[in-house]
Amino acid sequence: MTRRAVERALSAGVVALGLAGAYWLHVYMDIEWKPESLRDYVAALGLYGPLVVVAIMTFRPFLGLPMWVALILCGVLFGPWLGAAYGTIGTLLGGVLIFGIARSFGRDAVQSRIGGALRLFDDLLASRGVPWLALYAAVPVAPLTPVFASAGVSRMRLSSFCAGIGIGIVPRASVFTFAGEAAVERSATSIGVAALLIVAAAGITWLLRHSFRSP
Repeated sequence: MTRRAVERALSAGVVALGLAGAYWLHVYMDIEWKPESLRDYVAALGLYGPLVVVAIMTFRPFLGLPMWVALILCGVLFGPWLGAAYGTIGTLLGGVLIFGIARSFGRDAVQSRIGGALRLFDDLLASRGVPWLALYAAVPVAPLTPVFASAGVSRMRLSSFCAGIGIGIVPRASVFTFAGEAAVERSATSIGVAALLIVAAAGITWLLRHSFRSP
């Protein structure tokens, strides 16, 4: 068996594991989806609680769970600081996962999934590299999975990919985890910080749109 065949087999196994996790999460997880119930559930897991949350963030692309929902839950469960840290780690690991799967299956497989967006992301990654990737990842409403896959079939090194995503995910995670705490605690401080982060996110979104228009 060739190296590429082994990589594809491992990638297929990861996808199957993620889909099995999605089935368990939506069918067998006997928990009421309310802040108090979720906090009790994670607290009962002890030291395994953060690991479970990071794992959910890692396999989130296969779980049918929107990123903003997952990050808000991180804020609800662990507060804004730890929640942002766990959310960042899980999202980075998930990005590496998609990057590796895309690289193992090749350009044609990615092209069939994301279509013309691949050409656009190819050009931006080639011309602007890590700074653009970090900026894009920071925008709370920008979809990440297509960019992860595009980077996987580009010439970008894994180390450069991790640097860009690792930097960019922090502000995105902070916006939603502070929003999660603000929704639960409703303190003036948490609401104020969440509002400031949303304003900052709007500014980053404007910069990103400007970068799309720039030659």
